[in-house]
Amino acid sequence: MGARRVVSLLFVLTALFVALPGCGGADEEAAPEDGARAVEATAEAIAVDGDASDWDGISGLDVTLEAIEDEDVEPKDATVRVVHDDEYLYVLFEVEDDYNWNPDDAHLSGAAAVMWSLEPAAGAHMGSEDPSGEPSAGTVDIWHWELACASGEETGGEVSAAGEGEDPGNDEGCNLDDEWSTSPEEREDDNGEGAENSLLGVWSHTNPTEDAEGSWIFEMRRPLETGDEQDARFTAGQAARMALAYWDADTGPAGWEEDGHVQTANQGWIDVNLTAR
Repeated sequence: MGARRVVSLLFVLTALFVALPGCGGADEEAAPEDGARAVEATAEAIAVDGDASDWDGISGLDVTLEAIEDEDVEPKDATVRVVHDDEYLYVLFEVEDDYNWNPDDAHLSGAAAVMWSLEPAAGAHMGSEDPSGEPSAGTVDIWHWELACASGEETGGEVSAAGEGEDPGNDEGCNLDDEWSTSPEEREDDNGEGAENSLLGVWSHTNPTEDAEGSWIFEMRRPLETGDEQDARFTAGQAARMALAYWDADTGPAGWEEDGHVQTANQGWIDVNLTAR
């Protein structure tokens, strides 16, 4: 889906990732903000296959995803779990919502995003402190997932070619894109010098019948270090800041709109503490 501009999109995330320390790899000396939420990323190896059973026994954080201010969009309950091994960071993002998937129109399917802070001052609203986007406070790394490929299918830059070889952040095959932003008004595919997309994801739903109630399972992994300065860096014994967003296909007759999502940004960053092995 290439570079694109979006108003108040995805992460007008004011509450996603709890206020953790610093940039992509985090500043381990910075203390979490008062009242910040946190999740412990323990040392585990996970099979990314859309089956959440190997996450049993791993503690997570329950969150309520809320609409952007003044948007009439129903809140969603969700859970996020994070683990790591010597090579990868793994994320399991589960959202309670009915099943909608249309292979021909991503707006008629559920969609998800995970956002990471790249700079200590970056705000959870896609880099800004405020949903208005002004002023920008820093850069964020966004894993943006529109479900162009089917449940159970491996998705992302590790298994799908980037757009025409000229757009490495874009996952042309299945739309698990590596993106960056400094404000809600604009986000771009990560196509700068040294850019790559090593995200891998598999999604599923606990009740895959149209409009049936259940939970979405978004399972992802990415190397701890990619060498790309616009990617978050993850280091055992340190911390990172995360935020979450979800788009509901039932928002309107044409599916979801860019700014019609629920997210955690309004509640601040979520601290992800990577335990030492």
